[in-house]
Amino acid sequence: MASHRTIKVLATLAIGVTLGAAATPPTPRSIDGTYQLTKRVKADGTLVQPPSIVALYSLARGQFNFNLFVKNRDGTLASESTIGRYTFDTNKYCEWIVYTTRNNLDKPGVTNDAPEVSDHCTPVTLKNGRFDFSPPGEGAAVSFGPEGFTATIGDEFVDHWRKIR
Repeated sequence: MASHRTIKVLATLAIGVTLGAAATPPTPRSIDGTYQLTKRVKADGTLVQPPSIVALYSLARGQFNFNLFVKNRDGTLASESTIGRYTFDTNKYCEWIVYTTRNNLDKPGVTNDAPEVSDHCTPVTLKNGRFDFSPPGEGAAVSFGPEGFTATIGDEFVDHWRKIR
């Protein structure tokens, strides 16, 4: 039979291991998943949420689909729908846009032109259990974790995405 002291030491170790494990966020194995935009926080602190902004982003086995709709202050809509391919590992993210339609997003009007890129690949860093990188041609810095990701566009805004699948 274990002594009271042995049980106390084992219980303390179990609690310490559990607390230690909870303090370190788990690292996702990949960025695959379906993500829903939950909010945009502008640089001035303005919060934009659905239905003024709605988006879904799905990444699965090297294919992605991105759909975004934004209601502008003047009531007009801006949107993007993009289909593409990607590769991802813990050191490098690469992306190729197969088709895109952008409406009043980067400039007035509709375009099917993808952003120009000199290199389709970008380095990935792992920091605090998150994958950080900047997708080629998008001007964004993304940070993926198990709960979802953030996308920061310079000093304009930060989009918050929740993983739903």
